[in-house]
Amino acid sequence: MNDVNSCKLPPSCCRPARFLLAGLLALVMIPALTSAANSSGDSTLSVADVVQQAEMNGVDVHEHFFSDQPYEGTASCLQCHEEAGTQMLDSGHFKWAGKVENIDGLEGMILGKRDLINNFCIATDTNEARCTQCHVGYGWKDNSYDFTNPENVDCLVCHDQSGTYKKGKTSAGMPDPSVDLNLVAKSIRVDSVPTRKNCIGCHAFAGGGDNVKHGDISSAMIDPSADLDVHMGRDGADFECVACHAANHDPKTGAVNHGIAGQELHSVHEGEMKECTDCHGSQDVVHDGTASEHTLFFANWHERLACTSCHIPAIAKAVSTKTEWYWSDAGQNISPIPIDADTGRPAYDKKKGTFNWEFNVRPVLRWYNGKWDRKVVVVNDKYDEVPIPLANPLGDRSDPDAMIRPFKLMIGDQAVDPVTKTVSVPHLFGTAGGPNPYWGKFDWNLALEDGALYTGQEYSGTYEFVETTMFLTVNHQIAPADQALGYGGIVDGCMDCHDPGNEYVEWDELGWTGDPLRGGSRTME
Repeated sequence: MNDVNSCKLPPSCCRPARFLLAGLLALVMIPALTSAANSSGDSTLSVADVVQQAEMNGVDVHEHFFSDQPYEGTASCLQCHEEAGTQMLDSGHFKWAGKVENIDGLEGMILGKRDLINNFCIATDTNEARCTQCHVGYGWKDNSYDFTNPENVDCLVCHDQSGTYKKGKTSAGMPDPSVDLNLVAKSIRVDSVPTRKNCIGCHAFAGGGDNVKHGDISSAMIDPSADLDVHMGRDGADFECVACHAANHDPKTGAVNHGIAGQELHSVHEGEMKECTDCHGSQDVVHDGTASEHTLFFANWHERLACTSCHIPAIAKAVSTKTEWYWSDAGQNISPIPIDADTGRPAYDKKKGTFNWEFNVRPVLRWYNGKWDRKVVVVNDKYDEVPIPLANPLGDRSDPDAMIRPFKLMIGDQAVDPVTKTVSVPHLFGTAGGPNPYWGKFDWNLALEDGALYTGQEYSGTYEFVETTMFLTVNHQIAPADQALGYGGIVDGCMDCHDPGNEYVEWDELGWTGDPLRGGSRTME
């Protein structure tokens, strides 16, 4: 590690500058910046000197430095931010894995997104170069990727303040060639935080398109109205994502590390995650003096409902989401491509099969204690029932840690090996995962053979398509208070869930024979 008092900079960086004292203190605490001097001679400066010069010139140190020096990848950042690079290497965001705490039976293992099976694009394995368009790193194209090299970290994808940064679609996470990287590097401010666009640029496009996967995170959340989300709305609280998904802070210095909160399966201690009660107080406090105080919460009614069960009455309000995906239909030459009448989005893709899209999806309710039953490649990829539950929240009324929470339910079908009872991982994209990608040859058997060789899964040479289900937590698109379920009080508010047709709530999944307001009784204690 370099000495902060012997930073070598070209003389061109020695102009007068002016900078915020907060930035000075932050940078003095990090390793020194070392850069080869130019032919006119060496100049040895401390980081403090460099920041002081930026201060005198009235610009941020990043703008000052990258106005004279070309951005040369993460190596440029690491000259000052070596510690931050090291922190990123051990983060769930970079590794797509961490110590498991919330997958039932797999606690303590190192697993994550890179190991999980889903019913969207199935799995990361063999398809890394496509999936890692949304990785906070560069060059993850196959299982030989070096997770120990800090120069593989992509700093700009989170820290860009210009709004112009993007990754190439099939480049294993490399920047799109159209991006002016020096412009992006100069835009960074020491006191800035990742913007909504930084986060949503990746998270909204999980599953291969805008709002495909989660339903509650779409491109519309970059600049939403309060009607779409009261917390992030420009005319609401106007929060950035990190207001709730915060980094860890050192209580003595205020310094932050790069562990971002919000992982629900692993790395759960990274970052500082805000819960509803941290800002709003308890259920009793927040509803005190409202019409709901004496209706929804009378005699402890609804005390086991999570806040989001009522305050997210619908998702996919601005951008539709996929609710069904049938891989068994893929491979056909269909023309013209059918368009979903309600959403205007393609209902078929030769590479992927048939889809159903929906607006204003009402989440389903399930008991949830924070634990999951998940299918994991090789580790836990067998099945003994159909539909196959790929991701099931755990808990019931008898569990004191469980609350009723909202979820998006995704259904579809995908390839399995009926002989070995394995939920199979097909090789879909590129040739790094084998010579026979399905999206190139449209041969399921060859694609599944590639997948098995790459992952170590069992494959007998026989496959079929079976139905699968998957639940995804719903946490965003909080509605204004007057749109919350139950807002109308007795009778009108009750009908939001206790409707005569039992359209909204699957009472049997919550442990009742039917609607308790209409005579249903508990089936479990």
